[in-house]
Amino acid sequence: MRKMWLALLTSMAATLAGFAQSPPPQGPFFYRDLDYGSESQFNPLSSMFTWTYDTLQVPASFSDYDLSGRWIRVRENLGHPQRAIDSRGGMAAFINRQVLPYKLSEPDWIPNYTLHLMGGGMVFRKKAEWFEAHGWPLPYLSSAVLTVVEELAQETVEKASTKADDEIADVYLFMPLAMLLFSNDTMARFASDTLHLGEWPYQPMYDPNAENARGTKGQFTNVGQNFFLKPEVFGLKKHRPFAFLGMTNLFGVTHKVNATDSVSWGLGAAMVHSQDPTTVRFSGGLFWDRNDSLLASVIVHGTDNLAVRLNVYPGVVGPRAWWAPGLYVGVGDRGDVSAGLTLRILPVGFARVNPRNAK
Repeated sequence: MRKMWLALLTSMAATLAGFAQSPPPQGPFFYRDLDYGSESQFNPLSSMFTWTYDTLQVPASFSDYDLSGRWIRVRENLGHPQRAIDSRGGMAAFINRQVLPYKLSEPDWIPNYTLHLMGGGMVFRKKAEWFEAHGWPLPYLSSAVLTVVEELAQETVEKASTKADDEIADVYLFMPLAMLLFSNDTMARFASDTLHLGEWPYQPMYDPNAENARGTKGQFTNVGQNFFLKPEVFGLKKHRPFAFLGMTNLFGVTHKVNATDSVSWGLGAAMVHSQDPTTVRFSGGLFWDRNDSLLASVIVHGTDNLAVRLNVYPGVVGPRAWWAPGLYVGVGDRGDVSAGLTLRILPVGFARVNPRNAK
């Protein structure tokens, strides 16, 4: 087993070295330098923040408390992968749960493919294309290094709830595989042009009035990494299937309303609690985008204990300048109302809960 894990580590090192020598020549497929919507907020820093803190939108299971202690556990598991796997039933159970669900008994493999492999690979390529567009040296190596760092940070945040072998699958298998797949132009072109894969993250906010896991004030809210699919099937272009994937998973139809704008809707489920047990609730959403850059969205009964979540992105209200505002309004399950404001250039905005209605 030690030889197997050594081979995996060697493969990861070779992958990083390969990015330093021969970056893919074509594209961009995912990065679009737009001055409106969700795409106007994209840069490697904002992407790293969103990826790292994505799971905070499920406060019953995740928090940013005691990160140093959680990092020690993540580091120990990654340093002793076989021990971590054995603690969860051994290699056969690991493969069934995380990689190939031949028993179809546990759902852990689903986010590994939809979020880590497909979504993570797309974001890796998109960051590389951003670096390339802005003249950075070794853009694909830069993106790969940043991807490793943010994945380790995300695993640390998730360790409030995840089991010992979770980071083994994510870091040693799906992260390097995602980078390899999406460094291939054929795969990137298929995901971009045929699947119409992209990302619609929320607008992260810091709420100084909200209670956190430490029992004090101040926490992040409206953080969430979401991906969308609008695949072209059966020759359909004006009305196509639509999927919104993340901690909230919705499925419906996207409708082209003119040459640039689309309206999409979906119904599905939002996560309430992760593992032991995994619980969800019925959810729905409505989305308005321009050239796949999200302009506004409304999600009902989603994550973050929100009955309604509204995001209006920069370029809808006000000019398309670097300081263009993005707006957030959330109505909690208990009737508390929070509202936030961010600027296009900022990775994090600020929100406040209405103290008259807050718990």
